Amino acid sequence: MNKNNCLLKMTAMILATILVLSACGGRGTSPTTSAQQGSAASDQTTAASDQTTAASITEAGTTPATSEPAHATDPASQGTAATGDFTVLAAVSGGVTQEGSVYTITAEGKYSFSGSLSDGQIVVNAPDQKVEIILSGAAISCSTDAPIKILDADKVTITVEGYNEVTDARALRTDDEAEAEEKAAGGAVYAKCDLTLAGTGSLVVTGGYNNGVHTTKDLKVKELTLKVSAPNNALKGNDSVTVESGSLLLISSGGDGIKTEDSDVSSKGNQRGTVTVSGGTIDIYAACDGIDAAYDAVISKGDAVLNIYTDTYSPYTGEALSTGTKFYLIMSQSLYQSHSLFAAYYYNDDESAGVWAKASYAMEVYGGRTAYAALSLTAPSGYENVAYFAFDSDTPSTEAYAATTGGGTVNRTVNAILLQESGNALSGDYVSLSLSGSSTSSAKGIKADNEILIADCTLTIQSTDDAIHANDDVTLENGSQGLGNVTIAGGTLTLSSGDDGIHGDGTVTVDGGVINILTAYEGVEGNVVVFNGGETYVNAKDDGVNAKSGSSTPLIQINGGLLKVTVGSGDTDGMDSNGNIVMTGGFVLVQSGSSMGGMAGSVDLDGTISVTGGTLVALGGICETPNGSGDCCTVLMSGQSFAAGEYTVTDGSKTLFSFTVDASCQSGWIASNTLSQGGSYQILKDGSSVYSWSQTSQSVGSGGSSWGGPGGGGWRR
Repeated sequence: MNKNNCLLKMTAMILATILVLSACGGRGTSPTTSAQQGSAASDQTTAASDQTTAASITEAGTTPATSEPAHATDPASQGTAATGDFTVLAAVSGGVTQEGSVYTITAEGKYSFSGSLSDGQIVVNAPDQKVEIILSGAAISCSTDAPIKILDADKVTITVEGYNEVTDARALRTDDEAEAEEKAAGGAVYAKCDLTLAGTGSLVVTGGYNNGVHTTKDLKVKELTLKVSAPNNALKGNDSVTVESGSLLLISSGGDGIKTEDSDVSSKGNQRGTVTVSGGTIDIYAACDGIDAAYDAVISKGDAVLNIYTDTYSPYTGEALSTGTKFYLIMSQSLYQSHSLFAAYYYNDDESAGVWAKASYAMEVYGGRTAYAALSLTAPSGYENVAYFAFDSDTPSTEAYAATTGGGTVNRTVNAILLQESGNALSGDYVSLSLSGSSTSSAKGIKADNEILIADCTLTIQSTDDAIHANDDVTLENGSQGLGNVTIAGGTLTLSSGDDGIHGDGTVTVDGGVINILTAYEGVEGNVVVFNGGETYVNAKDDGVNAKSGSSTPLIQINGGLLKVTVGSGDTDGMDSNGNIVMTGGFVLVQSGSSMGGMAGSVDLDGTISVTGGTLVALGGICETPNGSGDCCTVLMSGQSFAAGEYTVTDGSKTLFSFTVDASCQSGWIASNTLSQGGSYQILKDGSSVYSWSQTSQSVGSGGSSWGGPGGGGWRR
């Protein structure tokens, strides 16, 4: 059984990323490492139809502007809890019994509840029966058990009319109680059968003990306006969760927004563990993963609006994840070795005594090919300010020190600082250090242990971990290995990630839609990455598109669509394949921050690159160039500067294609099937020629002395 919780066991692999986007021509990357990638389990088929040909895309313009998405309604801000006497209307005489403040349903039928029930319960114990609970202006709370507890039934539907509240007033579940969850219901609404939440009214569920709404079977939500707050998972269906429609505000202060647990096959042949969203407006605020699917995560065709905010992007993340936790000081090896002690002094403005937190060596991390030291300390809660110090003795003091940053406000949105020394002064940039597999939570936007399928939706994700992530290193309960595939067929996706924008351990396929990765460590990563259509815009601090090692030969294949990639200077690559790159159609613009001779490259690979169709404009360091094949011709432009602005490529009589450069780049090459041997061409900016050439052979121009760094696939300790 897949039981991923917020607190994972410590491993030695980490991934660190600067929170500020590094643009083309910007500053370098911060020290990083990443977990070694597992291998995919199945053979990958990369051939696909060219949905958007080079003939239909002749421009790579500016990245689309973003706008604030629609949000779910907070019913608690509009409703008033019931205060009248608690009443029951039963369609079946004798179908409900009362013992004190506990109402038990034992027969099939509809049961309507209204009014206020303090420290009471609705219990369903009707084996093999279908029961409908109608909440019609009800307020139910319980301090000893789940307010709504469904012990046995075939199916139960909770229909809401008007404004309703269900409050679990129990204290937070202890670790010992977690071992006996079957004895103590784990949600404010808890069921051991298929459960549907529906209706035209509003329901506010507050889980104080564990989960908000939890069923051990299938959970379905439709039509209603729902708010769920919980210390663990907001919505959990062990076998499946399906959201068809409605307005959902889901808040988890210490767990996942939506979660499934089982991945076996039922006796009826149904695969368990899928999370499906086919409609509705859904806001998820989660300390851990927004959606955590034990099998597939499916955003099917519909009008769904889905907004996901994890970890530090959620204002509801619990205290246990944001105070009294490890904080890291990252520095060069030479700085670490030049002093005896590093420490942080935490204090308040009221002149009361502060506290020292000594840092000790934790691990070595890498920024590209440079090793850095990472020291850890325990950051105390309750302090507003902090100063970082270096000492040449083992005793910290605010009076005698080798260097200091001086005081500043505590930044609790990140968990690390990158320190540098000049004279007796330390300076630093705050960074976000995501500990893969450590005691820090998995804080991904959408995560699945098999596949992620997005057909259509408006999706916004802000996550400290991968925005979209599919695993292939999980053995599922059905006996198979997770595929680790991500397929995007449509929709509008706006992603901000402290790690990867889109990550599939197997194959990542983009068939359509508009994908805008505003910031990420690596933009799109998979063993095989295939672009068949759509528009994809990537801003990354390391590699924009990366084909990593896996069970198949690493491959980036571009058959159609528009792909625009921007990476900063430093050890970065616009497209990086541990194997090959094949382009048969579409339009690609890569902007890399360094010219040849630096560590950055527009395109880098361990195998070969073949461009037989479409147009590829690669600006920045010339690491690799296409081999001569197909109908495409190539021009190399070593040393040519490209300032920010709009460029057009003409043959003297007509415009062949155009592209927009966002920040200055130097050197580059173009491969395109719009170029022909014997032709003469110009690159124009603001109507003036900045580069011209004659295509006397399939490949012309100078690329200088080619170089290439090692292929991608993540940075390691």
